[in-house]
Amino acid sequence: MIADTIHEHLKDIQTTKIKKLISKPTIIDPSETLSSVINKINRNKSYDAFCMNGKTTLSTNILSLLNAKNITSMKVEPYLSPVPYVSPNATIQRAAHIMTHYRTREVPVVKNNQIIGVVTAKKIIKTLSSKDNRWIKANLIYTQNPVTVTSNESLSTARRIMTGKKIDHLPVVTKDKIKQVLTSNHLIEAIIPKESLGRLSRGSNRVNKLESQIGNIGSTRIPQCSPNDDLNKILKSMLRSDTTCCLVNLWDNLQGIITFKDILGLLASKVETPIPLYIVGLPDDQRNSDLITSKFEKTLKRLQQTYSEIHEARVSIKKQRSGGTKEGKFDVTIMVTTSHHTPLIYKSVGFDLSAVLEELSQKLLRNLAKRAKRRSKTSIRKMGIPVF
Repeated sequence: MIADTIHEHLKDIQTTKIKKLISKPTIIDPSETLSSVINKINRNKSYDAFCMNGKTTLSTNILSLLNAKNITSMKVEPYLSPVPYVSPNATIQRAAHIMTHYRTREVPVVKNNQIIGVVTAKKIIKTLSSKDNRWIKANLIYTQNPVTVTSNESLSTARRIMTGKKIDHLPVVTKDKIKQVLTSNHLIEAIIPKESLGRLSRGSNRVNKLESQIGNIGSTRIPQCSPNDDLNKILKSMLRSDTTCCLVNLWDNLQGIITFKDILGLLASKVETPIPLYIVGLPDDQRNSDLITSKFEKTLKRLQQTYSEIHEARVSIKKQRSGGTKEGKFDVTIMVTTSHHTPLIYKSVGFDLSAVLEELSQKLLRNLAKRAKRRSKTSIRKMGIPVF
């Protein structure tokens, strides 16, 4: 069980306190314009921005701000969403859990109802790189078949893909070759030139820029690796290049992409069940958390009765961000590893987390029951017994 081994290997990282990893936060006011907020984020070389509303921490980030129709004049308040905070004594695993569940790269650190700093994904990854992770290979963590764009497509198309699929990285293809990677930061800088940030400008200029081609916008300094390269090599290349992703290639063909989220997923919480179960992004609400754990424990027990050769299961729960008090959708992925098949991956999105989980559980049970039945018939045929 490779995930089980990885979990044990990283236990000391998971339990490390975050107090030594605290960085300066990007603090904003809800009354600020989006342009002003983006200016602060760029100046601090961050991705997320935060403010306090009573005892609640609110946040926004570059990807959320790309949804805005008029970045230069709109206020940031509608694009702020509640996000959990941590104390200085919280663990890295807790911070990584919040990042993966809420799709952030920073988690606010609060003391006495004040944001005193943030824990960043980059600092967690730097801590992770200090271990000997050479036996963990890229093919265990990368996201397969990433979405790409061509250099002659418009910035508007790239924006629609990023905001629709909730992704920050788009490899750009020119003449069948990956020439650069366009990130949400690149995109927002292209839409609003640096000289316009922090002050009002006409919305028509932004519309015209959105219709411009991607061209050579993006970073060409993206590290690349093969599926068999080790995690230490990948982490060091990302840190050295100061990038948030690494492309996975095989014979000059793009196989996948590794982002901060993929790496933070290694720090998932393990749930003790007969079949190893790892859940990334458990809700902070203890009742919901217990409900999910209980549901999947029961599902795995039923799966084991139907299909005994399951090695492990991984569940990823990500909450899509939405501004204000409106609840966002839950994006759930289940990956089941068996001894006879490539990983079985099932995905679903919905507002009701319980309903999404029930749908995926039933789909898993049906599909694995069919596989078990087919294997049973195959075995009977090999024995020469007629199948009716």
